Amino acid sequence: MINGRDINDFKIESVRSRIGFVSQDPFLFFGTIRDNVAYARESTDIQIQSALEAAGAWDFISELPEGIETMVGDRGVMLSGGQRARISLARALLNDPDLLILDEASAALDAETEKRIQQSLFGNTNTVKQRITIAVAHRLATIRNADEIIAMVDGAIVERGTHNELIDNDNVYASQWSIQTGELDTVVSFND
Repeated sequence: MINGRDINDFKIESVRSRIGFVSQDPFLFFGTIRDNVAYARESTDIQIQSALEAAGAWDFISELPEGIETMVGDRGVMLSGGQRARISLARALLNDPDLLILDEASAALDAETEKRIQQSLFGNTNTVKQRITIAVAHRLATIRNADEIIAMVDGAIVERGTHNELIDNDNVYASQWSIQTGELDTVVSFND
């Protein structure tokens, strides 16, 4: 279902235009930052800047001598991994998708940048578009505030709930949270 409507009722082109996808290893094209964010879509500078701000990229881009006209090089080699990730996220956000899929999209980001992006994407529900976001993450801080977390082991769902519910369950998720935060006294085995 997409917004309560059966996915089979949509044409494939319509579905694709409603989905934004950001992968762990974002691909940038040879060209400028503008080219990579707009990617074959007519967009104003204001729209591009808004997407870059939401993706936490505007700060570093505004300091570049050529701003959004800066060349990124083949596959974005002129930028760091975190900068490429933020430009890729801006590309997805520019299309204002109903469904945003983040597949380890914050893996190359430092914790502070990731937190700023999360606040931008999910912070104020009065100003942030309501959309479904699916975030695949090994770093649990990335998904801590999700409405629902699904813990999987070997492709099978082993737990689901909010962060607090899963911590209270004291099972796989709680164990991984303990390992990642340094609270090792509650570690459990995946085979339990």
